[in-house]
Amino acid sequence: MKKFLSLVLLSLVLVFSTGDFCFGQEFEARVRNISGREYFPAVQDALAGAEESIDMVMYVIELPQSKSNKVQELVNALVEARQRGVEVRVILDQNVDFVNQRHESDWIERVRSYRAYRQLKDAGIEVFYDRLSQYTHAKALVIDKRKVIVGSTNWTQAALDRSVEAAVLIESPDLAQSFRQYFEKIELDKAAAETGQQGLRIPVAFMTSSNLGPEMAKRNDQRGFDVYIYLLRQGAEKGTSFNLDHDDLADYLGIAEMGRTGYRRQIIKSLRKLEREYKLITFEPQFGKESQITLLESDEGKDVFWLADEYFDFGWNRELSMRAKFCYFINLLESARSDAPPFWSKSLNRIREEFGGIGRDVISKGMDELQRKRLIETVYDDLTNTPFEKRKPKMYKLATLYDPEALRQELSRLEGEYGKKEFIQAVNYARVVREENNPQVIEDIILKARRNPLNVKKAFQIIRLKNADNPKKTYGYVVGILENWGWE
Repeated sequence: MKKFLSLVLLSLVLVFSTGDFCFGQEFEARVRNISGREYFPAVQDALAGAEESIDMVMYVIELPQSKSNKVQELVNALVEARQRGVEVRVILDQNVDFVNQRHESDWIERVRSYRAYRQLKDAGIEVFYDRLSQYTHAKALVIDKRKVIVGSTNWTQAALDRSVEAAVLIESPDLAQSFRQYFEKIELDKAAAETGQQGLRIPVAFMTSSNLGPEMAKRNDQRGFDVYIYLLRQGAEKGTSFNLDHDDLADYLGIAEMGRTGYRRQIIKSLRKLEREYKLITFEPQFGKESQITLLESDEGKDVFWLADEYFDFGWNRELSMRAKFCYFINLLESARSDAPPFWSKSLNRIREEFGGIGRDVISKGMDELQRKRLIETVYDDLTNTPFEKRKPKMYKLATLYDPEALRQELSRLEGEYGKKEFIQAVNYARVVREENNPQVIEDIILKARRNPLNVKKAFQIIRLKNADNPKKTYGYVVGILENWGWE
């Protein structure tokens, strides 16, 4: 017989990278113990009985190759719920034991929950990874906004059949609402595990031929790079020959304030360079009229990669340095080639070799800028008992392009809310771990510094001394230090 307990106070602790949850709140609830082998049938029944919604946050869903297993049955139950009209939303942790794999064919197996992600996505379910820098360790479901299933059980064969796990099924609409609100705080990476062929086609040869993109990067010829990408977009809309709108190009480049004579002079200078030095176009300037442009390199039948429209819509050409742009295009190309996009990994020497012998400084500083701008995330090999020369290559993950103006507004809001002094101090701390453009981290630092400023200062002093490529130079490690020290 199923036994239920009526509780006046229910205290639950979930493990996330930052934030508090339900502390001090009281809920009346009916609680059923579904620990151990009771978990699987209880969850299966709850999913089968769902009528309205299923909200799920799971650290790991590990689907074996075989089709007959309990994990697959639970995933099937989510799919079946979606098919009968239930709204299903799933959030998965994205932390990856990636750098231990040398061959690209192994990557897909090491990306957490990748096979489950694909099955759920293909079934039309809303499924997301958290950001790679976040640590989402919860194992929880909310069903029909009134049932909560929470505990230590991951959706793995080991957890369902062999491990000692604890879990409870709780009936409480108020608690369910609190969980759902907390799930909303998880920062999602909506680009993770997604590939797409949308936007502007960029010839691979532009990035790999030493006399084209790599030469522009070496010369720091940002204007030439930007003009050529703009021309490619115009060519995609108008054909390989077209009249150039100098005014529109000036707006794109951010030089309209020069005045028409001034920016036309700068544009024609860049066009001549693209024609004579890079041999990518021909153009016929006409006094007081639009230039006639012909693109010499057609992408028809050639290897290409894709540049999203958001690059233009959000004005990223004016946000990034030349080396960061070049490295962003490298990330676009390599993630498109990868067996497990948007993840990819290559050594610095191999990147230089494949991209026209580009300098180390361009790669290292360009990738660092992209990481600070939150356009890529980087995972480093573990330092434990590993000589530096034997460390495996970094793993990179391409992130979603966002609106920089929206970010500036959010940072301005934080400054206004907490004051300039506390805001600047938090930004300086965040810069140590390359998170100065992460409002969530900045706000968390402010709150932690208010609680114990000395400990926060000491923790960042420890992290500041670590090498730039040290895998512990992250905000998650700072949080770990503070938790080990305690707050009181």
